[in-house]
Amino acid sequence: METRKFRVDGMTCVNCQSRIENKLKSTAGIQDASVNYVSGKASVTFDESITAFGEIAAAIENLGYTAAPPAAGEKKQALHGKAASRSRAALRIAGVLLIILALSVLLRAFGTSSLATAFPLAQAGMGYGMLFLIGVLTSVHCIAMCGGINLSQSLAAKNAPQSPVPSPRSLLLPGLLYNGGRLISYTAVGVLVGALGSVVSVTGRFQGAVLLIAGLFMVIMGINMLGLFPALRRITPRLPGFLSKKISEQNGRGPLIVGVLNGFMPCGPLQAMQLYALSTGSPLRGGLAMFLFCIGTVPLMFGLGAAGSVLSGVKGRAFSRRVMQVGALVIAAMGVTMFTNGWSLTGLASPLEKAAAFIGPASGPGAFTPVIRNGVQIVNSTLLPSRYPAITVQEGIPVRWTINAPPGSITGCNNRIFIREYGIEYTFKPGDNVIEFLPAKAGRFRYSCWMAMIHSTITVLAEGDNAAEVLAAYADPTPKPAGVKIPTDSVAIAQVVEIRGENCQMVEMHLTDEGFEPAIAVMQRRLRTFWVINLDSADSENGLLIIPAYYSQLNIQPGGNVMQLIPEGDFDFSTGDNKFYGYVKVVDDISNVDIEAVKAEAAGHETLVYPEAHFEAALGGGGGCACCQ
Repeated sequence: METRKFRVDGMTCVNCQSRIENKLKSTAGIQDASVNYVSGKASVTFDESITAFGEIAAAIENLGYTAAPPAAGEKKQALHGKAASRSRAALRIAGVLLIILALSVLLRAFGTSSLATAFPLAQAGMGYGMLFLIGVLTSVHCIAMCGGINLSQSLAAKNAPQSPVPSPRSLLLPGLLYNGGRLISYTAVGVLVGALGSVVSVTGRFQGAVLLIAGLFMVIMGINMLGLFPALRRITPRLPGFLSKKISEQNGRGPLIVGVLNGFMPCGPLQAMQLYALSTGSPLRGGLAMFLFCIGTVPLMFGLGAAGSVLSGVKGRAFSRRVMQVGALVIAAMGVTMFTNGWSLTGLASPLEKAAAFIGPASGPGAFTPVIRNGVQIVNSTLLPSRYPAITVQEGIPVRWTINAPPGSITGCNNRIFIREYGIEYTFKPGDNVIEFLPAKAGRFRYSCWMAMIHSTITVLAEGDNAAEVLAAYADPTPKPAGVKIPTDSVAIAQVVEIRGENCQMVEMHLTDEGFEPAIAVMQRRLRTFWVINLDSADSENGLLIIPAYYSQLNIQPGGNVMQLIPEGDFDFSTGDNKFYGYVKVVDDISNVDIEAVKAEAAGHETLVYPEAHFEAALGGGGGCACCQ
């Protein structure tokens, strides 16, 4: 008997481990076999008089994987080519990650599907037959949004090597599992939100948290399918033990898990149905509504997956692998998009949205301007299926904003908006929709749909402002010299403290009518920082802290204000009117700081005024909806 340990490449999910183990243990001459998906390694004990290792490797390759044994003399060769191998791996990883990010940006910037306007929205009092019909119509949208994911999961099962002609069961089972997972998650979410609907109102921040978690798992799923970072395999979602025992070697868990996660995709019609389930106020009615809706989407989705699976049986493993790789890229890209949507709904800025803002079409600033009647600014605009209007108004004058929603303009994505600056949450109805607010201060304020996928802006002009000049300044992201020198009288050096068992640092400043005291702070690189700014000024302009390096404009209140960050590089900051500036020097060792050198560096630092476009780009200013633009 001989025991051989070797690497297995190509495993994309936990089920791959079981499939390879089952195959090896059923092979003549093999006494024992174990495969570890997390480490990507296998160990086989076999009788050399009955089978050779080459035959074992061939059996693994017949399943669609690759066995890479450390043969004699291989170690020296491996050491010789180690650097080159690592370089190739790093380039591959970088390339794949760039593709994922590019797909995510394109999904947000150019995702188009006018079909969304044709989908009826679930309304109170609808019969269950109509909910099923909505599912049937929505399945066309599902093909456009999730066709790649559906196809990749339907190809998840490889043909058994002893069966040259794939059985109908092996071809159709992955698609059944994927759609079964969708049915489970849709119904479960319907039950949950139906129960919640009787006692709570789901906020945008809660929706954001759900999208953050679901997006993170979608990214991990896609990356694991591509085999980029084996360490991530440790946190792959797994089925409970009592369920996994019921899934045989052909019943891959991957399609089922992806189907379950599909219930959290950033899809307008889907989440509109979830809101309908919430409005029922009943777990039974909410679950039944989502169940019927999902059943309506199954025929077209399953048909597409079955067709792809049959093609894989005809074309072979190479075709299956290519389709799965494309599907993995789509899964990861959609996960990134979902994560950044959740990030936005929680009120945070997203670099992905910033990139999409530069690539995608932007809503024209100032496209709708007011007419003042009886001391009220009257603004009229029209709702589009995938875009919100940008408006320009005057500071200090009440606004009556009428948004006309023509037939077909209200979709699952755009039906509800959040205007955080004015505390407005509004659900559109067909016809005229009136929103009233008082723009108390000048500036540009962003608003979005309830999923943070459609964005636009409200520009508020101060008295005497020229609209054309203000809008041009907002549109130009180029910073201008401020001509303000940073005071170097004193320097605040962060103090390292232990908080809940973690080494952190804390630094404190004051902001008075005379500026920041001290105006320079020193922080240690990559150490969690609690930055305290005590506002001791009555000037309203000092209530806004601008940090261009972090694309942040933060409202601070009188008294202590605590901000958390993990600094990576030097940056400056200023008050809202760019009158007072400060400087943060980031060092590798906080215990060894040349204070005079820091002062000299701050004294020579060029302060800049960053226009609103710099911050708006980070918030996706004006982009359309990735799922139904």
